[in-house]
Amino acid sequence: MDYAPSALAPAAETHAFQVLLEDGATASIRVYGTGPRIICSHGNGLAIDAFQSFWRLFTDDYETVVFDFRHHGRSSPYRQPIPHVWPQLVRDYEAIMQGITRELGAARSLGAFHSMSALTTLLHAAEYETPWIGIVGFEPPATPPANYPEFQSFRAENDRLAGRAAQRRSTFPNVQELFESYRRSSAFAGVDDAGLQALAASTLRWNDDRQLYELACAREFEASIFTMQDLPGAWERMCSVRLPVQLVAGEPKTRNSPFVDMERAFARDGGFAFTTVPDASHFMQMEKPAECAAIVRAFHAGLT
Repeated sequence: MDYAPSALAPAAETHAFQVLLEDGATASIRVYGTGPRIICSHGNGLAIDAFQSFWRLFTDDYETVVFDFRHHGRSSPYRQPIPHVWPQLVRDYEAIMQGITRELGAARSLGAFHSMSALTTLLHAAEYETPWIGIVGFEPPATPPANYPEFQSFRAENDRLAGRAAQRRSTFPNVQELFESYRRSSAFAGVDDAGLQALAASTLRWNDDRQLYELACAREFEASIFTMQDLPGAWERMCSVRLPVQLVAGEPKTRNSPFVDMERAFARDGGFAFTTVPDASHFMQMEKPAECAAIVRAFHAGLT
């Protein structure tokens, strides 16, 4: 992987392996450090290496297990449309959890997940046995029931994101061009240059046949995830999860976020803890990694 100047190079894992998914796709898992187990993953269209300024803060005293979802980051490339994407992601998640147990042994675990991976964690926990002693979810995009006041703004935001993802530029001659694009984007204004370099490098994949970089997560796959289909009754199912859950929302200083009110309502209905990270956006773990890691550690300390 080509890293532009000043990029944070990936941490050196102590162990790495692939988990085979039901259709032959693979998910990439890496392990760092020793101690109690913490498992982390990323949001839609991103990659876990983009969040390493956050999860590296656990590697000195946790067995830190990080993974990329199918067709993201270092996992296998996208090949064809998936008819029912969210049910597939939940089944993939079960395969990944089983793969981690096979490779590393069973262990009660702490989860710290961003957006798509946080939602998948809660959907999975509503249906399957889980290893969790507790889950920290950084803005899981749970669609509120249609009669909730938060529904319309949340639905409009996801429709906007799906449309934007479908139109993304998909190829680049080098990592630097994507870095410059992220640098111009108001969505990533709170992320420093090193974080943006890591984001650009980890969300591209080199195509040897075409001799160029392409999005590791194909834009049509990212858009299909944002449409939030095949999730009837998901809010109610997740609110039945009987595990300690800490929801976290970014609270931007300069604009309203559709996530803050939604996460607050989700926490209320599920009986989950809720907090915010001031002056932060949906990408709070990249913007304020130390503050976000401190929330995870405080939550963990309250469980033991």
